[in-house]
Amino acid sequence: MTKRLIAAAIAVICAIAAYSDEMPEKCRINFNDTTRTYRMYMPEGLEKGAPLCLYIHGYSSHGRWVADLNAAADRHGYAICYPDGLPDSKGKEGWNVGYPTQYNMGDDVAFIKALVAEVCRKFDLDTENVFVTGSSNGGDIIYQMLYTEPDIFKAYASVAGLTFCNVFLNNRLTRPVPLMEIHGTGDKVSMWDGDPGNTGGWGPYVSVPVAVGAVAANNRCQSYRKEDVVTRPEATHKVIRHLYTDSPSGCDVELYELEDAPHSWHSKDIDTGEIVLSFFDRYRTRKQ
Repeated sequence: MTKRLIAAAIAVICAIAAYSDEMPEKCRINFNDTTRTYRMYMPEGLEKGAPLCLYIHGYSSHGRWVADLNAAADRHGYAICYPDGLPDSKGKEGWNVGYPTQYNMGDDVAFIKALVAEVCRKFDLDTENVFVTGSSNGGDIIYQMLYTEPDIFKAYASVAGLTFCNVFLNNRLTRPVPLMEIHGTGDKVSMWDGDPGNTGGWGPYVSVPVAVGAVAANNRCQSYRKEDVVTRPEATHKVIRHLYTDSPSGCDVELYELEDAPHSWHSKDIDTGEIVLSFFDRYRTRKQ
């Protein structure tokens, strides 16, 4: 686990450019006798009934205000909610997905569900158009929600997230859900090929292709193709987009494979925020 902490810390340092320093005051919500906190990004002139996107941060991450996601929210007309995780037994803030250090933590999926209801009410947002993205530990809990509470969000986008074997083996997907995963094959924190033997100490998890393929199979996607993605001029990694399409429900699945890329939000290679919100727009219900 020490190796993953070190790698995660390096990834946070490398990703500083993706985050803005200007953040509003924290909002507070009472949940299960605990005061939880979050921040809101509200684009100027945002209309009432706008869609909501949650961004769920990584384990012990200070990246909780994502510049390219906020910029995409300006263009697409989304409110962005940035909730804060709680400390585990080592004092590292995150989301309870069963890491060995998280034995003292409560049900974060229940908190996220309550937060969505509170934020939509408080900021007059559309309860039918609620989406979620997250990075690393934030991506881990996205997969947990897919298997346990898939109705909270209309579509899900994980970056460097994992499906743990206990979730994969002891639960089943109950309905079609649109999913996007963005992941580097050189990620040594959340390994592309999985870690079923738990060599990293975080708990056994399946490979990224297996995790994504399981959702595509559950969605009954009938077609598959892959294509190269146009990257930023300064990009240092090739990006391949895997598309699982023709789902009867319309719930397609996408996997962005960044060759040899490390654990990251990947904003140096692609406009991750724009890619995520463009994906969500496909599932957004437009009001007349």
